[in-house]
Amino acid sequence: MNDPIPKPVVEIQVQAERRLSSSEKYTTSVFLTINTKRDETLVNPSTATGHRTLKPIPLSYIPMNFSLLSCSHHHIELLLQFRLHRNDHWLCNYLVPKISTAAINAGFGYNDVDLTVRVTVTYPYVFVDETSLKVLRVRLGRIKADELKSLNMETESCSICLKSLVSRLKTLTRMSCSHIFHNDCLVEWLYRKNTCPMCRTVLYHDDD
Repeated sequence: MNDPIPKPVVEIQVQAERRLSSSEKYTTSVFLTINTKRDETLVNPSTATGHRTLKPIPLSYIPMNFSLLSCSHHHIELLLQFRLHRNDHWLCNYLVPKISTAAINAGFGYNDVDLTVRVTVTYPYVFVDETSLKVLRVRLGRIKADELKSLNMETESCSICLKSLVSRLKTLTRMSCSHIFHNDCLVEWLYRKNTCPMCRTVLYHDDD
């Protein structure tokens, strides 16, 4: 079963300012800016940890300026849909009530009002570290102390760090070629080289 696709995170700031006017007809202007970001998480499947990076996405919208003739949701939605890309019409669900409420609270119809609306949309992306995935594929599993004893390897050393395989602080991992090493030594080795430290069997290809 696939994980659900993360939904974008929408942050909206609305600032209202009343203007003095000698005109008998009051106007409400909306100045709208939309910025987008990518929230990238690179997941290491070996450790189930991730590295997170926020990256700005090139602007897909220039700042917009339009006037409100009504505070009705339908009217505001039509104005926004005319200016937004079709794929971004879902933003109306967030923007319409915010703009309508701000205009009413600022005295729509009784004052000249300027609304400044700043929107930040953050799109989450999750990537799997391909190198970590390759490392994970060539490790068959952890070895317990009693299994090490049955293999007559209690006195053997890890050929990477040259220390005893038997250690309370070290877990052991068997490779797909059947050789056994300290798990942390092996992971560090496989990030640098794609061969078994002992038999030099190629365990994965960089272009896989």
